[in-house]
Amino acid sequence: MSTSRRSFLGMSAAAVTAAAWLSGCGPADAGPDPASAGETGTDPLKVLLPRDEALPVQRATLKRHSDALLDSDRRGRRAEPDDVPVTAYDTALHEALADGEGPGPDLVFSWGGSAIAHAAEEHRLVDLYDLLLDHPEAGEALLPHALHGAIVNERPFGVPVRGTRPAVLFCHRRVLADLGLEPPTTWAQLKQTAKRLDKAGLIPVAAPGGDGGSDALPVGQSRWLAYLVDRIGGPETAERIRAGDPDAWGERAVVQAAEEVLALADTGAFEPRTPRDRKGTGDSSGAALLARGEAGLLLAESTEHALIARDFPAFAAADLAWVPFPALPDGAGRPGNLVGTPAGYLSMSTRTENVLGAFDVLGAFTGREHSAALLKTGEVPVTSAAAQLLDEAPHPAFARFQYELVRDASAYTLGWERAVHPTWRAPLLAEVTKLFAGRGTARQFSTALRGLEVPVAR
Repeated sequence: MSTSRRSFLGMSAAAVTAAAWLSGCGPADAGPDPASAGETGTDPLKVLLPRDEALPVQRATLKRHSDALLDSDRRGRRAEPDDVPVTAYDTALHEALADGEGPGPDLVFSWGGSAIAHAAEEHRLVDLYDLLLDHPEAGEALLPHALHGAIVNERPFGVPVRGTRPAVLFCHRRVLADLGLEPPTTWAQLKQTAKRLDKAGLIPVAAPGGDGGSDALPVGQSRWLAYLVDRIGGPETAERIRAGDPDAWGERAVVQAAEEVLALADTGAFEPRTPRDRKGTGDSSGAALLARGEAGLLLAESTEHALIARDFPAFAAADLAWVPFPALPDGAGRPGNLVGTPAGYLSMSTRTENVLGAFDVLGAFTGREHSAALLKTGEVPVTSAAAQLLDEAPHPAFARFQYELVRDASAYTLGWERAVHPTWRAPLLAEVTKLFAGRGTARQFSTALRGLEVPVAR
């Protein structure tokens, strides 16, 4: 990866104006020209959103934006949500992005990565590069890496409107303490911890989700590989994977990461699904096993904390601990590098007739009021304003831990389940399942994925 690309991917939108980044990116060539996309029409802009727990917050932000326009002389366009049930949202998003012309939403929500990559490459989303240059205040409101999930071919195609979700290692503090252990901070410590837990008849590493047949299990398992690839080889390999380069799966970091997973599995770290002295009755989700003291560790995105606190409040208050993914001292990746979901984004469709008005709407999601509202729901915004608001979160200590992790990270890799092209997702998760089940070697894992191809954008 070139220096210009590496530095760009590690910058916030605030750094878009930096000369080093400008020298590495050419002029935007996708979407309407912002300079000529002024006020057109009076109908509200449509914002496609999932009907989930954050919808009231997003509705309120859109209303605040529209009310502010009515109460001032500032030019702009009102905006209103076009919300869709969560179960139907992927289909609605796909339909909205299938064509950049005709009727449809002006702004669409996604968690970035492959959800928007194809549409961005085929010029159905607006490249926000020039707009961020012209409005540096938008970038100054964001943390480093805030844009990373919405970067396509080194260009920004979204602004964060939802909280960050780094994958972290949750631990049962008392279970570890009873064995004379502490939450592991290095890979060597984690392997030793897994051996001790297994010897004690406990599950060393709980599997995410309770249904081994759902995507939750292989997605959770893939985070181990994604983190190890980063720790061993740095973020460059992950960026090649995200870019659709099949040869990236042949990199030494991928093979070595798979070997580490197999070695850890051989110690009994990931098996059995329930402790040896149990019949497997009751809730077998990773959170439940951890909370009951039947497992010692759980690698999951940070949203798992809210679920644990809701379902197992006594455990969360007394014995739940968390640490970043362990460091690998001999690896090229820095200990503070993250894997997960940098943020949720709104992207602008090229069908919009009012680019400046739509960008003005995006700016409403980077301010203090929206950040405060998100924090109260348990999400951690990737805005600079959130730094002074963390005590308003339902669980301030964990919110601060998350925020500081993201703020200080050298790199933030999008989880593979979101990063890879949609045509890669199913075969990737199938190969992950085989690897963790011991039905293949590290080299076979690498070779199988190297055979994948990505359709060329039109």
